[in-house]
Amino acid sequence: MIKLNPLQLDLISALLRQETMIAVRAGWGSGKTSALVFALMWAANMRPGRSSLLITDTAQRYRTVLQPEIEKWLGPMGWTFSQTQGVWTDPATGSSVWCRSYFRPGTRDSSHNPLEGINATSGIALIDEAQTMTEEVAFKALGRLRSGPSPMLVMCGLPVMDAWWVRMAEDAKCSPIMHTSYANRENLSESWFEATEQLPPEERAAMILNQPKPASGLVYSEWGEENIVDGWAYREDMTARIAIDWGFRKPSVLIIAHDDQLEADVICAEINPQEVSLAELTRLILSIAWPRAHKDSAPGRRIWLDAGCGDKAGAARSDRTAQSSFRELRLPPPDGLGLQLRWSTSPVKVDIMNGVQKLKRALWLRKYRVTREVWDAGRKAQGNSLRKALASYRWDKKKEQPIKDGQEDPLDALRYDLICWRWDDDKAQERRSKSWEPQIKAVSKPWEGGSF
Repeated sequence: MIKLNPLQLDLISALLRQETMIAVRAGWGSGKTSALVFALMWAANMRPGRSSLLITDTAQRYRTVLQPEIEKWLGPMGWTFSQTQGVWTDPATGSSVWCRSYFRPGTRDSSHNPLEGINATSGIALIDEAQTMTEEVAFKALGRLRSGPSPMLVMCGLPVMDAWWVRMAEDAKCSPIMHTSYANRENLSESWFEATEQLPPEERAAMILNQPKPASGLVYSEWGEENIVDGWAYREDMTARIAIDWGFRKPSVLIIAHDDQLEADVICAEINPQEVSLAELTRLILSIAWPRAHKDSAPGRRIWLDAGCGDKAGAARSDRTAQSSFRELRLPPPDGLGLQLRWSTSPVKVDIMNGVQKLKRALWLRKYRVTREVWDAGRKAQGNSLRKALASYRWDKKKEQPIKDGQEDPLDALRYDLICWRWDDDKAQERRSKSWEPQIKAVSKPWEGGSF
């Protein structure tokens, strides 16, 4: 009797639901490889007499990892292996599995790949060690499922930030399967877990606790999945503010609510339009957020704004100066935001490196977080987004300062917010309580953040 661990149960459940894209991102020793073997067993019994496809990155990996696991579980059931064809066969069901490594030299065209000529008639393909390959392997695998039943692609990999196979599943409206190494705790010794405590902290966080960090070389490498909040809900008793990087052609706006329970500021909306006037930008902001002082004039539910800030030095636009932009936004809605926005002219605060270092610390302390809705939407945004900016904002090693690549505007807006509201974090709460009036009356109904 096989006892499945939580990861393996989740995978078989997804197969039973016949999800088209099943993504697994899990730590070392979590049972991913065994889960794939159990998935092959499921495919053989549920779609008998048909062939499936199993892919890993190299032949060496197949021989040392996958093959021993298949022999362990399927060998006693009578499965046999043809070395010449690279095919496992189940005599009881007549099902088979093509085993292939996907190594394609960069000098060869993608039309020449190890999967050409294979026809997986079961409609099921499984990919192991997805973090070592690119999306290409998934597209090629799907091309081998043409003649079978409804296609199902299972993709497993180790924890890496912004994993491509997880993105593919999310795009297909399929929830990814995420587990730490502790999913397989019953089959791993306590001494194994104790030994992992000697790993470098970031490596253990990624490979054991499934909390990967961004790639090295990024300015804000402190940002991690702990900064993303699932199931967060805005409440009207939360103070909220706005941060604006005016830009010349592509302004960025962050709407931020303070969550006392998280002890953090949560980015619950962002706006990154292109080629808009200040009046058009105001209209976009008011469609999501509204000044609390003018709440009675709002056309419906909004995030109620109590304060805000912007970049004075970068506010020059083709139609007005920075000063006139701030003045215009003080007008009551719908002509303005009804807010007197802050800005700083302090040489210490507006120095980019000073602000970057302060923001890095705030991100590391999880003082800034973002809702899952905003984070997920940012990946598919047509223009800029906070997610894209975090993934591209890199250090210039020669000049020892960040490289501007045109996507950093949301991060600039966040830095202005820190300058105005979190520069001296020990006194931030006191400063907020003195600056934001009138006092807010609590309400009872929560509102899902990110749904505008």
